[in-house]
Amino acid sequence: MNNFEPVSIVRCKSYDECRRAIDEALGLIGGMERFVHKGDKVLIKPNLVSKKRPGDPVTTDPMFLKAVIEAVEAAGGNVIIAESPGGPYNQGMLRAVYTACGVTKAAEDTGAVLNYDIGFTDVEYPEGRTVKGFPIIDPVLDADVIISLPKLKTHAMTSYTGAVKNLFGVIPGTHKAELHFRLDDRAAFCSMLVDLCEYVKPTLSIMDAVIGMEGDGPTSGTERFVGLVMASADPFILDMAACGVIGYAPEEVDTVRIAAERGHTPRTTDELTVLGLPINEVMIPDYVKPESHFNLLKLINLPSALNARVVSMLSSRPGIDYKKCVSCGECARCCPPKAISMESGAPVIDRQKCIKCFCCQELCPKSAVFIKRPLLNKFMIKFLK
Repeated sequence: MNNFEPVSIVRCKSYDECRRAIDEALGLIGGMERFVHKGDKVLIKPNLVSKKRPGDPVTTDPMFLKAVIEAVEAAGGNVIIAESPGGPYNQGMLRAVYTACGVTKAAEDTGAVLNYDIGFTDVEYPEGRTVKGFPIIDPVLDADVIISLPKLKTHAMTSYTGAVKNLFGVIPGTHKAELHFRLDDRAAFCSMLVDLCEYVKPTLSIMDAVIGMEGDGPTSGTERFVGLVMASADPFILDMAACGVIGYAPEEVDTVRIAAERGHTPRTTDELTVLGLPINEVMIPDYVKPESHFNLLKLINLPSALNARVVSMLSSRPGIDYKKCVSCGECARCCPPKAISMESGAPVIDRQKCIKCFCCQELCPKSAVFIKRPLLNKFMIKFLK
């Protein structure tokens, strides 16, 4: 037995039974009443990265959200739902995302309030290893309890997105792009995410792993039935367990690796306290990883001072599928280093400016941006394996 928080894993065959599964998962770690008390202002932070319809494996399912709201209300809490999705942080964008994702209906069917306050506060975090402060949306700072509802998905930049990465949505609008631009190295960006999670300290994280996403997530991957609900008071523990379920070793996902190095988790999934179903019983060994995860540089252990041209040649990068592209310009608007031009009427990527954050791929409404792994990278990885 160790001093880390436990994680619970229970089966959930469909969203029709997610209230039962959520109650069961929470019951294993002390019940909702352990985390929420009568009169608490409870902020629920779902994953609402962009305008996606209910049923798409991109955002937290509205039935899952509604079930958590009902559990909070049964414990006496007052719910406010808040998120800063990709793109500008304004009331129009929030209204559009809430409506498209089915969140407006979930709030109407319960006593939950939707956040339209677009204020934010610059907070200091001197303990941060990578950044010493953040702009944080005000509802997060006003809450007594913070409940995070991540979606189980792969991610083009970070390989996996879960409880820790979900908190990037407490950074307002275009400030997220600024952090991408400042921290263009994947490890540095993930270290910032760990800093952010340490600051926010969500009270509880409950993962929607009923229907997940594999491949080139977090928005352009493929739906994958997982059939689980997972919960923990510690987001770092939840992410380590979830990575185990989809076949990632802790060292393969930088947020999980860094959390372990900082002492937030044990070093291996075998050391986790898992309640309910064991990880090896529910593990999906053929869960498809994003193209960008297969990096030749990791396998051949090149020095960090390697010539940038070689690094660029071997790294995965975004590409445009012009058959799907409708020239809406969203990729250019969301690109942190402004590496995408629309001067020709269609997006053109400047490879010299591209920092490979894959924001264009994440936020393209038509899934017209794909991940392109160089042929040399593919061939050498296959050879070295």
